[in-house]
Amino acid sequence: MGKEFFSNLKCRECGRLYKKEAVHVCEFDFGPLEADYNYEQIKHSISRSVIEGRQHNMWRYRELLPIDGDPTVGLETGFTPLVKADRLAKALGIREIYVKNDPSRIAWFPSP
Repeated sequence: MGKEFFSNLKCRECGRLYKKEAVHVCEFDFGPLEADYNYEQIKHSISRSVIEGRQHNMWRYRELLPIDGDPTVGLETGFTPLVKADRLAKALGIREIYVKNDPSRIAWFPSP
């Protein structure tokens, strides 16, 4: 994947550092753990134009995602289109609403 932009997880409440592992809460104060990013390194390594030039999926932001190495699953994840649903908005009594158009999920819903 290239450069690492964070090396630890950090508790937002107390600042304790944790190894990059599948844990999301501080064991001392139950504060949320966040990636402790090196923003100076990020600033000098990637740009808006680099990100915009990549494929339209969530991995275009890979340097900013808290993973090590290249992704192995979900390579097409992200950029699911939103569709404006005027009739639904009217039925709900609101100005506008958008629904996620995720055709990959259709198979999971039973037929009426």
